[in-house]
Amino acid sequence: MGWANSGTLEHGRSLTEGEGVRFMPGRSLHWGTDELVSLLERVGAAMRRRFGARITVGDLSAEHGGPVIRHRSHQSGRDADVGFFARLVTPRGAGAPTDLNDYVSFDANGRSLDGRYVFDTARNWSLLEEILTDRRVEVERIFISAPLRQRLLTFGREHGASSSLLERAALTLLQPRGVSPHDNHFHVRIGCPTGDHECREGVRARRVIRRRPVRPTAGRHASQHDLARRR
Repeated sequence: MGWANSGTLEHGRSLTEGEGVRFMPGRSLHWGTDELVSLLERVGAAMRRRFGARITVGDLSAEHGGPVIRHRSHQSGRDADVGFFARLVTPRGAGAPTDLNDYVSFDANGRSLDGRYVFDTARNWSLLEEILTDRRVEVERIFISAPLRQRLLTFGREHGASSSLLERAALTLLQPRGVSPHDNHFHVRIGCPTGDHECREGVRARRVIRRRPVRPTAGRHASQHDLARRR
């Protein structure tokens, strides 16, 4: 119901941990539309089959939607935060895959800011591929920092991704403005599900209140006529 940043959720479904999904510790908002929850389950199962790894899911929405802490959006059950895949840094470079237990920021070179991890470009691209090629759900937007977006698109081109997938990724991946650049997780937002007629795609524009400029009076003191007009 409504927009991602001004909405509610009715008849939502709770995501649960399983063979393909693990929760980011400390995150407890796991409600979403059936379409979003099902997408995460399918993507998690696919990544489990391909790499033996689960996806790490942070916040979705509250049980009935509405405003939640730490987020401007996540109000209508169509948003989900998905953690990046990463590898440990070793003296020889990238090491074994590891599950992150907190959001870790990565720079344009794919190194974590604390120097402990490497952005696992191959698995993160595969994760995107699973999300973007899902046949049941239309993805509206995936927020990610501009340098990591470019890193993923370059990897896709260099490893034989189809032109249609590359075009879809280029149009869907975006660094948001005015908020966190999303250099520590994917923010996935699906489109409005078919039949949810009160759903609104995108976000509700903020209302800007414009004040009329006060006109200076002709003389040093305002006249009684001027004062009466201001009342």
